[in-house]
Amino acid sequence: MRVVGPGRRERAYQEEIAALGRRGAALSTSLRIAQGNLESALLIERGTARFTDRLEDRLAQVESQKSRALVLVGSLQQEVLQVRAQLERAQSRLARVEPARRGLLQRLLGSLVSPRA
Repeated sequence: MRVVGPGRRERAYQEEIAALGRRGAALSTSLRIAQGNLESALLIERGTARFTDRLEDRLAQVESQKSRALVLVGSLQQEVLQVRAQLERAQSRLARVEPARRGLLQRLLGSLVSPRA
């Protein structure tokens, strides 16, 4: 008895099935790689969005601090102007008082130095 193998058509089908299996395996590998790339891209996008949100929060904080600093500088400027005005008033009062003090001091010193009659 002679064993007869598959015919031409059957071998062609088997080869086609094997080729389709290899192509399916390659597509499956490509699909896994694409899924991995997609997951990585999603993670990067989510991380970038979070990073952008943090940067925007920091920017808002800096803007708020800038506004507070401007208000503080304005109030300090007003205070400096008030202190300057007070200083000028005190200096003008001192200028008016100083000659009288010198005169009094000179009178006292003059009475001590000069003999009384």
